[in-house]
Amino acid sequence: MVVKTPSAEAHAADLAKVFNQIWKHNMRLNLEKCIFGVQGGKFLGFMITSRGIEANLEKCNTIIQMQSPQTVKDVQRLARRLVSLSRFIPRLAEKAGPIFTLLRKPTNFEWTDQCEEDFKSFKVFLATPPVLQRPDHYSDLLIYLALAEDAISAVIV
Repeated sequence: MVVKTPSAEAHAADLAKVFNQIWKHNMRLNLEKCIFGVQGGKFLGFMITSRGIEANLEKCNTIIQMQSPQTVKDVQRLARRLVSLSRFIPRLAEKAGPIFTLLRKPTNFEWTDQCEEDFKSFKVFLATPPVLQRPDHYSDLLIYLALAEDAISAVIV
């Protein structure tokens, strides 16, 4: 659980609300696992900072340093790593379609030029991944859908 607020005063008030809900529902916190008053850190594989939720650079660098897959196992490893960062990669299912298709037919493994091109584009993109920020509750939110034959993606702006 993360309680993130813009100021120390708001943080104390928000923590009080959270603690009241925890108490109300007879839940308990393990104080050995609790950290209070930090500016940011790693949480569930993501980096929480004052700017928002950022991709874990270790995960990004792991993909950036990967060689092109030579076997189905390598493609599975790449797919797992891409999916773990999917919230930071717009239209992942569409962009990685040729790579994911290799997992459907593991006996006929062929790393095509299109797969290589997509793989390289992921490496370039992950060198500077976007930061997820909380929405401004005073402005309208728009949802954009991208539809392809084999993928659907959505983004809220």
